[in-house]
Amino acid sequence: QQVAMRAHRLGLPTANLNMLSETSIEQICLIAEEEQPKLMVIDSIQVMHMADIQSSPGSVAQVRETAAYLTRFAKTRGVAIVMVGHVTKDGSLAGPKVLEHCIDCSVLLDGDADSRFRTLRSHKNRFGAVNELGVFAMTEQGLREVSNPSAIFLSRGDEVTSGSSVMVVWEGTRPLLVEIQALVDHSMMANPRRV
Repeated sequence: QQVAMRAHRLGLPTANLNMLSETSIEQICLIAEEEQPKLMVIDSIQVMHMADIQSSPGSVAQVRETAAYLTRFAKTRGVAIVMVGHVTKDGSLAGPKVLEHCIDCSVLLDGDADSRFRTLRSHKNRFGAVNELGVFAMTEQGLREVSNPSAIFLSRGDEVTSGSSVMVVWEGTRPLLVEIQALVDHSMMANPRRV
């Protein structure tokens, strides 16, 4: 219901959009054979399970086998599959490393809760460049590309202020202008502290 409300708010066509609340990979693929979708989104791979595997969803065996099952299904049926996965605090895929070997591309959509900007970074791409960065703005119409991401990282106008410098950093093949600010004050202590 939430997805339908969001699609309606964004004005997206939903005639060819089917949703299924199921965690059994065999059941999902059975229904997909009937429906013959061009694209499937599995959210998330860590909650999927196979009946033949005697371990809980999210375990190494379950994630490995469900990902392999979906990979075979995608290749034999010509279906593109997006597997949504959980990440750890350091940004790597949660669960077994075998998942990374099953997939063609791994991208991370990241952003702060108090910011309207999101970054999309590729960590693995069998068919293209890695460590590329896309910057998007969350708008009322959904995510929109930011054509000049350097403007986000520069807070100053034309005035030059003490302790502020602009430098170029490379993100993949994209140069970004970033403002660096430093504040220095006289210390009354023998050993000044950084704060």
